[in-house]
Amino acid sequence: MLRIAICCGGGFSSSTMAAHLNKQLHEKGLEGEVFLEFIPFSALWGGSAAFHSGSLRERQDEVDVALCCPHLEYPAKDATKQGKLRIPVFILPMRLYGQIDIEQVVEEAEDVLELWGNGVRNVVVFPDEPRSMTATRNVSHRRWLAQRDR
Repeated sequence: MLRIAICCGGGFSSSTMAAHLNKQLHEKGLEGEVFLEFIPFSALWGGSAAFHSGSLRERQDEVDVALCCPHLEYPAKDATKQGKLRIPVFILPMRLYGQIDIEQVVEEAEDVLELWGNGVRNVVVFPDEPRSMTATRNVSHRRWLAQRDR
């Protein structure tokens, strides 16, 4: 089973996005294949969000990959420098955030995990997208490559 965290700082937009994606997950009958949950970014390593929610435990072992909202690019790089992240973390491009459907979330997560398996480390980026903020695609990276190569 693929276990995905949708992360942001405060949680309003990403928790709404996670709820919407979970609804799609159930509608498409993917419950046995994919688990998706909103986790505040700092709760991944037991930081302030975990403390404020009453839990001091870190949550990285609960998921395989973290897909983060665009404004977390620099906090994710900082957490990486501090050695707080043991799982792949990917910053969703601005044009995708909030619009992406469950199939494309799964594709993005699978492709990030493949890069991680091939030695790419945090913050994970696709070779042709060194910064998520400059990405112009509005579909998963896999679909964008397929469209581009036609």
